[in-house]
Amino acid sequence: MNRAMSAAVALLAVLLVVTLLPQAPTAAQGRRGGTLRYAHYAEPPTMDAHWTTAAQTSDISRFVMEQLFALDSKLRPQPLLVERFTTSADRKVYTFSLRQGIMFHHGREMVADDVVASLRRWGGLGANGRELFALVDSLSAKDKYTVEMRLKEPNALVTVYLALPGQAAVIYPKEVAEEAGRGRARRIIGTGPYRLVEHLPDRHIKLERFAQYKPRSEPGDGLAGKREAYFDTVMILPIPDPAVRIAGIQKGEYHFAHAVPPDEYNRLRQYPQIVAFVVPCASWLIGQMNKIQGPLTNKKLRQAIQAALDMEKVMSAAFGPKELWRLDPGLMPKEHYMWTDAGKELYNQKNVERARTLLREAGYQGQPVRWMTSPERTTYYTASLVAKSQLEAAGIKMEMVLVDWATLISRRNRADAWDLFTTGQLAPLVDPVVNVLPLLPNWPGWYESRDMAAFLKLMSRHTEVGVRKDLWQRAQRLFYEDAVTIKFGDFFVLHAMRRELRGVTGSPVLAFLNAWVQ
Repeated sequence: MNRAMSAAVALLAVLLVVTLLPQAPTAAQGRRGGTLRYAHYAEPPTMDAHWTTAAQTSDISRFVMEQLFALDSKLRPQPLLVERFTTSADRKVYTFSLRQGIMFHHGREMVADDVVASLRRWGGLGANGRELFALVDSLSAKDKYTVEMRLKEPNALVTVYLALPGQAAVIYPKEVAEEAGRGRARRIIGTGPYRLVEHLPDRHIKLERFAQYKPRSEPGDGLAGKREAYFDTVMILPIPDPAVRIAGIQKGEYHFAHAVPPDEYNRLRQYPQIVAFVVPCASWLIGQMNKIQGPLTNKKLRQAIQAALDMEKVMSAAFGPKELWRLDPGLMPKEHYMWTDAGKELYNQKNVERARTLLREAGYQGQPVRWMTSPERTTYYTASLVAKSQLEAAGIKMEMVLVDWATLISRRNRADAWDLFTTGQLAPLVDPVVNVLPLLPNWPGWYESRDMAAFLKLMSRHTEVGVRKDLWQRAQRLFYEDAVTIKFGDFFVLHAMRRELRGVTGSPVLAFLNAWVQ
């Protein structure tokens, strides 16, 4: 095992245990043929994985696109399109040897120039890509199947960045990446087990098995290892109304209904042909605050919001059964080796008098705070309404801005369009440096802090657990002191699945890469 892999394993030794019903069968049990009918909650804002952190884009792109590395079920990066890699002793030079004979969906073999063009594009678009590429001195194709990345300073997390499943560093043909530039890619061409055949917005996305797909030989494990396209066709249907998704599951019209309301949990368990599929990899509910424009640039006002909220009432209303949520000040899940409760005294304060004092100190004059949220995401929307009432009771004037989810994902990039929006810090939370989104200065909300940047930079250089945990405790305390964003609590996503659908996995993220129908 080379140094880079050893460092990644040490950094990502977590204790997450995922309970899935039913257990995913081995690939040997799979049956080929048929069509997977997958009811998603929303139309993706784009099919371009480089362009957005939107979960529905990642969920769908995963069928079609692939990365150099992928996370296994224990959140460790494993080679996917890479055959092997090495890193220099000072962790400043990474050399990736690509798998040969990997075909794109339009019939051409993947080569090093494709990887270089794709990573350069990703490095200029996504928050994580920009974070990594701020450290990149050069990226080049050394020969047809070899890519070299040289860094300006040591970093132990390169393979983690390249394996993250959200706003993923997927590989396009060079011509597609260069044609798209900083805009949305119009041609979605990858190397995955399924290829995109048809996208009719708000109607369906149709995928077909890619006959020239070349799987890895290792057993499937999370997103890593072998990927077997058992279905002839995959139909992904955007169904915003959760009642329609649930009715379709009950009637057998869909095999899988994505993100159903938590209050359906107990009812779904009564149906013998339906699985209430809970993926207990903790995500957390966010009220993201705009820190570069508008009233919430005032830290005292953000602190007042933080002081006023009763997180238990918000989480209970939004997520229902206790099996589906928990209160926790930690920005990393309790199961993660980097978890800390630093700053807990500023979490779940439910202190209206303290909030009013902070409002006076802020010089607040009743300016409206625009809260952007989407009724399409019922849990997020419910949480927003409950929190709005609490903040109004403390004396903050709230103005709800209701949009569809795709519009929210697009509009949040405009600093003049909102003051606060509801979203999720979605699992998997792999490492605090790379994917606690509210800490990234390039993510909507735009948090700039020299102290936070220094903590995260030091963490990226160290592999010693004790050193990293000490730095992270200080960083998380600063998160609460600066009232960077609202963490309401952890939640565990509930899906509904027909029992005949097998091979669906939930760690590190929901995936159908080896799924089939019995």
